[in-house]
Amino acid sequence: MNSQLFLSTKLTADGTTRLDEYFVSPPFKLMTLPVYEDAWRHGLNAMQMSSSPGLLGGDRLEIRISLKKSTALSLKTQAFTRVQAMNGDSHAEQITVVKLAPDSRFFYLPHPLVLHKDSALKQKTTIEMGENAGLIYGEIVAIGRVMNDERFQFRRFSSHLKIYKLQENGVKRPLLSDCIQWKPSVMNLTALSQMENYSHQGSLCFIHVGKSAVEIKEILTALQQQFTPQTDVLAGLSQLNESGIIIRILAHKAEDIQNYFERIGAYLKERF
Repeated sequence: MNSQLFLSTKLTADGTTRLDEYFVSPPFKLMTLPVYEDAWRHGLNAMQMSSSPGLLGGDRLEIRISLKKSTALSLKTQAFTRVQAMNGDSHAEQITVVKLAPDSRFFYLPHPLVLHKDSALKQKTTIEMGENAGLIYGEIVAIGRVMNDERFQFRRFSSHLKIYKLQENGVKRPLLSDCIQWKPSVMNLTALSQMENYSHQGSLCFIHVGKSAVEIKEILTALQQQFTPQTDVLAGLSQLNESGIIIRILAHKAEDIQNYFERIGAYLKERF
């Protein structure tokens, strides 16, 4: 299966974001949603859907998103993405490229990835941000179907996230490079500083190219004071070297991470 989802946004005369160009191939689908009463009242809300029961060996997904100047997009998913068992050395692959024009804003918090027994997934995400662009980007991964006794029974999981600031001269300056490499057959992923006894990991990035280090620090302090996670989860919040914050959280249930990220996401939307 070689599936594609391409979309771009445009700004109407009244300052509302609308879908511009749009292309999908099966099993992808895209549905626009009503405007919600959140901080991005003139933004576009959309849901990324798939009719597939999960990813199989040899599948390749390509997602390309382009936001025009001053537009805002909140993109969600319909359900969990299941990476199914695969034969031999085969793997599934997902490539995501996001380009944010100046003053645009993008929120993306998909449902968790579930790594089934004998599965393998490689994913690479590249995001380019123009002047004063804003980003809230999350990912949640489950280390297997725990109730089926599949903890760390997948073959491999590889995730690379690179975020750049696109300068006026066309040069891309790195803002964040995050890499996760899990291979249970040769790595002790239950060790201290790894997953330990947790079964779900989440990452959330907040980046605003137009904010100073002092402003970012104020937002980080507010998050630490107002959003204390539950006692059975482990969370860490760090300020990036430039323009942003990254949050990493470990938990026993996907819902705990997703609810925590959604509350933080709603708060961060107001900071743009």
